[in-house]
Amino acid sequence: MTEHWLLVSMVLAFLSLDISAFGQFMLCRPIVVGPLVGWMTGHPGLGLEMGALIELIWIGDVPVGAHLPLDLTMLTGISVAFAAELVGGNAFPEAAMTYAMGIVIPLAAGSTELENFLRRFHVRWIHFAQRMAMNGHFKTFNLINALILGEQWLKGFLVASLSLFLVHWTSNLFFMFGHQVIAGLYYAHWLLLALGCSAVIDLLVEKRTVVYLGISLLAVFLAVSFKLNEFLIVAGMIVVGFFLTLFYVRKGETA
Repeated sequence: MTEHWLLVSMVLAFLSLDISAFGQFMLCRPIVVGPLVGWMTGHPGLGLEMGALIELIWIGDVPVGAHLPLDLTMLTGISVAFAAELVGGNAFPEAAMTYAMGIVIPLAAGSTELENFLRRFHVRWIHFAQRMAMNGHFKTFNLINALILGEQWLKGFLVASLSLFLVHWTSNLFFMFGHQVIAGLYYAHWLLLALGCSAVIDLLVEKRTVVYLGISLLAVFLAVSFKLNEFLIVAGMIVVGFFLTLFYVRKGETA
């Protein structure tokens, strides 16, 4: 799998620009990065599962004020590439995913700290670029923007390359684990999934949205237990949820 890592590093560097430097098309999110890196390394299903898991766990960690969330782009991309390498060595996928995430989380935290450090210098460059623009030196303004964009890409490429190199050193350690450790990593994967689901429920469950949670569970129960038409069940539950939500909204307004 290591033959793909140069390309993976370049792609992750481009995707990292979507966070703050260019676009913000949400291509940097784990649910996109995971399947993409998984496809590049020959394990698209593994990439989709890891991307969804990381998205669930850190969905509530948003940039507010000066707070920078954990670098989820690097966490997802490096974790998927590393897990794909382990699975290529006949490792259990769930255990490999848990181990890869545990190894890469400190590296993703380091990437976030590096971004914080670089932003202190970017403020000075921004002020300089503003002065150049106010004095009519628009070519200098564009040049500074291009330099900062190139610096951001280079930072992402170096972080991804170095992280992939470091995690590769720990691959032999994984295969030295005994059966009990591997079993623990396997079950930890499902605990992480439960943690991610609880994080999403904690964000969504309110007096109004709890209605949709209840009818969603009811729809799944009816579909599985009675093998009814899934489309009709979902359509019916959406209609019921719509009218129940209107009831709660009107009740809140009159109160």
